[in-house]
Amino acid sequence: MLARVAFTVLSLVLTLCFCLYGFNHYYLLRVSRRYASPRPSGIGSRRPRVAIHLPVYNERYVVRRLLHACARAAEAYGADKVRIVIIDDSDDDTAEEVDRAAADYAGSRVRVEVLRRGQRQGFKAGALQLALERSREPYIAVFDADFVPPADFLAATIPHFLSDGRLGLVQSRWTHLNREYNLLTRAIAIGIDVHFGIEQAGRSAAGCFLTFNGSAGVFRREALVKAGGWQADTLAEDLDASYRVQMNGYRAVYLKDPAIPAEVPPSVPSFKKQQARWACGSLRTARKLLPALLSDRTISLKNRLQAFIHLTNYLVHPLLLASFVLACLASLFRMDSFDLVIAPALSPAAGIAAAIFQNLGWFSLVALIALSMAAGLIYPIATLRAGKASVWKNVPSLLVLFFLGCGFSLSNTIEAGKALLTRRAWAFKRTPKYALQREGDAWKNKKYQVPLDLASLAELALIGLGLAAMGLAAGRANYGVLPVLAPYTAAFAFVFVLTIRQSRPENEG
Repeated sequence: MLARVAFTVLSLVLTLCFCLYGFNHYYLLRVSRRYASPRPSGIGSRRPRVAIHLPVYNERYVVRRLLHACARAAEAYGADKVRIVIIDDSDDDTAEEVDRAAADYAGSRVRVEVLRRGQRQGFKAGALQLALERSREPYIAVFDADFVPPADFLAATIPHFLSDGRLGLVQSRWTHLNREYNLLTRAIAIGIDVHFGIEQAGRSAAGCFLTFNGSAGVFRREALVKAGGWQADTLAEDLDASYRVQMNGYRAVYLKDPAIPAEVPPSVPSFKKQQARWACGSLRTARKLLPALLSDRTISLKNRLQAFIHLTNYLVHPLLLASFVLACLASLFRMDSFDLVIAPALSPAAGIAAAIFQNLGWFSLVALIALSMAAGLIYPIATLRAGKASVWKNVPSLLVLFFLGCGFSLSNTIEAGKALLTRRAWAFKRTPKYALQREGDAWKNKKYQVPLDLASLAELALIGLGLAAMGLAAGRANYGVLPVLAPYTAAFAFVFVLTIRQSRPENEG
């Protein structure tokens, strides 16, 4: 009896938590339809000075492409108004590639500087902070190494600052250089499109805090400095800085155009590494900023609620893992959730009317669970339809996206624990880039491979646990837990198999 009560209480708690995040999907989907690209006015032909900061660490395959794209943007804006700074922390032959690329512009109108620190203290945040301290331009654009900004980027973004003195940040939409590279990149691209097409657009339309996504954005230098600059204590210096700027009274703007193409990770280990950093970083930022943000009554209640959901979004992964574990326990203790809450009231003595009344709350709960879970599927479908893409043709990509979301729940739960339960300064682990654009381009024979991690052993254990629980449930006719156990077990198996197949020694190349 005690186990049944505990099972019911835990199920209720998980359901309420899922509803918080799931129904927020519906809210953002609705308000995102009101998004309209802001139009700057009254700016004339002014061209203020801009610094383009390019933090680089071991990016031999993409750094030249990045610099040439930024040079084209500088020339289109006015080369005399732009200074490009490559902050190079590389400890491999990327440094030589940087020097060769910078030498291409020696004697030209495009100004290119290379800044080296000798050590990676503070990782990307430390590099950006040093460049910020040495820059006097009023506007700072930032690009990661795998991005290819269009020539009109500065001309399209800087005017927004000139028409609004309280604008602190402009973030542009990302698109994908290698979307069609393989099934995985197509799935990841859909997930990124969801973020920019619904979440960023929705928060923008609702007047809520936006995030700087680490690249393809521009800061007002004054706003960034007043907010404390770049800080290295979260692993998510982009999210942290953008929130501090807005908490300090500055606004942020999201632009769907211009769209900035970048690379999508081509393998499960690469994407897992990226997600791990984002999970740990965003929850560290939540731990750092939420106490002050939630207690600030000058910020609207809607904005505070959205900020809480946004900053804690990676808690969904521990919730997913908890759901799987709970289903395994239900199988072990012979608890079918349907029989537990519905069957007792459906006895002949109760009568149909009494049964409906007695179980109205449970039926409503089941409906809430279904609706909140469906939100995770409606999001990408709505994004595909908005982009006029065939939902039917993208069913395999949607399935892969589902497997990644559930299959990463263990590794991201580990990262959530690091963020919330420790004070250790964790290392910034960059996502490798390989300059992949066509299906025939190879990444397996290049440097910057991702080695196998110990979390894979735990994923293997979860696969075994899931299979055992499914066998036990089927043998006992406890079919109510199978719809939970089966997809989770398949997702863990998908991630585990591809992690094993695609992991390689780190220095192979």
